[in-house]
Amino acid sequence: MTLRLKDLTVIEQVVLALSLVAVGVLVIDPFLLERARALPPEVREFFRTITHIGRSNWILIPTGAAIALAIVLRRNHAGFRNGAAYGLIASTIGFVFVSVGGAGLIANLLKSILGRARPKLFETVSQFEFQLFAFDPDYASTPSGHATTIFAFAAVIAILWPRGRVMLYTAAAWIAASRVLIGAHYFTDVVLGAALGTAFPYWVRDRFAARRWLFERTAEGGYRIRGPRTQAWLGWPERVRVALHGPKLLGDGSRNPGKIAQDRS
Repeated sequence: MTLRLKDLTVIEQVVLALSLVAVGVLVIDPFLLERARALPPEVREFFRTITHIGRSNWILIPTGAAIALAIVLRRNHAGFRNGAAYGLIASTIGFVFVSVGGAGLIANLLKSILGRARPKLFETVSQFEFQLFAFDPDYASTPSGHATTIFAFAAVIAILWPRGRVMLYTAAAWIAASRVLIGAHYFTDVVLGAALGTAFPYWVRDRFAARRWLFERTAEGGYRIRGPRTQAWLGWPERVRVALHGPKLLGDGSRNPGKIAQDRS
């Protein structure tokens, strides 16, 4: 008989989760910290380079600006087609912004509340040191903000583009792992950040779907992107262009109905 997580009671799930965390803190955290410190300098330097991808500024600044621009363009284009298209852009990018920014905000709040000492203080206070509400960068180890951000971004794109989820989560895992390999976080910090970053966008998707923003519930109880026009926007660039401007004129000034049907399929 196969035991599944959903077959466990809430108490059993809590006990299992706490047991896994305890094993991680007691055994895995110090073990991986020691191994990371023994890595060759050039390897650590490589991971110091890619770890910056886990910052949120390169995601939030462009998406925030794009949302503002799309809203302005929507107001300045009274036509239904253009207004709907720019509204679609704003809601899609807004989903990215809210998911990544919200997950990062929660991670930063938890860092300050939990106040776990960073690995650089391992010899002084060990991996068990917590100073609640410390508001000190040296006591802001868990959860990893970089891991939260990059997994939130991967989850958002995976929701919009499910075929790429394996590639996205693999890349996110390497970037998140860099936080351990350069000694900035413990392994459990990264795992908690990855869990938070993955879960939060799905919660946001559910809230969006409840208001019929970008997503909607299916008859089977799942979720999907709303409408064929939205799916076109998330498809090929030509479909995006057709959604905004209509089909191209042929050389004789006529429109190609076959191409129109293909673009709208």
